[in-house]
Amino acid sequence: MDVLHNLQWVLPLRTPVLTQFAFALSWLGYSTFIMFFMAIGYWTWNKAIFYRLLILVAANALLNAYAKDLLQDPRPPLELQLDDLVHASYGLPSGHAQLAVVLWMWLAWEIRRVWVWVLCALIALGVMASRMVLGVHDLEDVLGGAVLGGLGLWVFEQVRHRQWHWQNHLGWNMVLIAFVTGLALLSWPGTAPEYIPTLAGWVAAATWSLQVEKRQIGFAVPTVLWRRVAIGVVGAACFLGEQKLLKLFGTHVVLPPMLWALTKGVVSGVFVSLLIPLLVCRVRLAPSARFSA
Repeated sequence: MDVLHNLQWVLPLRTPVLTQFAFALSWLGYSTFIMFFMAIGYWTWNKAIFYRLLILVAANALLNAYAKDLLQDPRPPLELQLDDLVHASYGLPSGHAQLAVVLWMWLAWEIRRVWVWVLCALIALGVMASRMVLGVHDLEDVLGGAVLGGLGLWVFEQVRHRQWHWQNHLGWNMVLIAFVTGLALLSWPGTAPEYIPTLAGWVAAATWSLQVEKRQIGFAVPTVLWRRVAIGVVGAACFLGEQKLLKLFGTHVVLPPMLWALTKGVVSGVFVSLLIPLLVCRVRLAPSARFSA
């Protein structure tokens, strides 16, 4: 049996309990979870770590979508698929696998504790396995995504320690984001998904907002647990409202789809990286260089 492309060896493992567990693990790889996870981590854990994570996720999401449309490798047969959120996208490389490696293994690399390595590795492996249990990826798709994610982590770790002038220069950062996104869209093999300009807008807005916030607000994650929990709850509620408003406005705007997608990313980037830190500092939930907590 061709285990790389044939899911017949996976199908006997399906049970009602395992299938529901696979759906739960797969949810960890979708944008809804990733957006909220990164935002809450930014507010309640460590700004620098989750800003780097945003760059990693955005870059790998672009690379994954481009590779999918370039390779055009079909997913497993439709009758095997249990997850109807994949729509008509291609299979290789698996986006869930790639982002699972990027998201969880980068956190393990940042924290560097044995129990975190074990936990993050188990989550990443669980997310990858869930895509085969749900019948939306074969083993080749998952392995391809995992390898691509690992390479992305290695490249990022090499680049971020180089002392290049543009790394700390806002203008050059904006030029780089625009150049990479523009080049990808112009050379895209087909029609690029709308989340690509959304991610570009988010990264650009977060990069600008972080510098403004450092100068004008000086938000710091509090050390007291109840304050962190309160910030997470307040931030999540506000972020959920912001996302619903964007969805509502999207039904009335007359902008071209790609421009509206870019606008949504910019708004969300400013909201997460600037407005929520300003809010929690104003109400004295978090310490600040300008507002006493």
